[in-house]
Amino acid sequence: MRTHGSQGVVRVRRANPPAVLVGLGGFALLVGVLVYLIDRDPARAMLFPRIAALDTGALFGAIGAWLPSFIHTFAFSLFTAAALKRAASPAYGACAAWWAVNLAFEAGQHEQLSSYFADWLNLAFGPTWLARALSNYFLRGTFDVGDIAAVTAGALAAAGVLVLVQHQETRHA
Repeated sequence: MRTHGSQGVVRVRRANPPAVLVGLGGFALLVGVLVYLIDRDPARAMLFPRIAALDTGALFGAIGAWLPSFIHTFAFSLFTAAALKRAASPAYGACAAWWAVNLAFEAGQHEQLSSYFADWLNLAFGPTWLARALSNYFLRGTFDVGDIAAVTAGALAAAGVLVLVQHQETRHA
């Protein structure tokens, strides 16, 4: 962005890296919301009702099945990296942490693990609304290897964005 100084000198103001990360993450989340509003069955999307006016079929096609998994990992990795103190190297730990969280939630839906996760939640947190909601997520969810691939791709894409932002920042420093 260019601004004019008091003497008519043009100075270039660089983008704020955390703002870029938050902006990209926010845009990705908006796309994810569109998947739920347009493509997903409202019975399966707890927080998002289907909007009949937007019901044009599967806007996102086959990729819509895994796009939310990609977006969640991607966006929250960028949000976390933006919140961390700026360092000389990109915040790859944020990408790894969100990859692990999303991978655990996907693994928790596997038929051989879901009852163990649900039982552990009930033991750890008792009969709270959160324990019930998470238990239902694991017990009623569907394990999908495609979601694991999407989570992995989301973490790698976020790491790639961090590399690009870091490179852009050091290039202009």
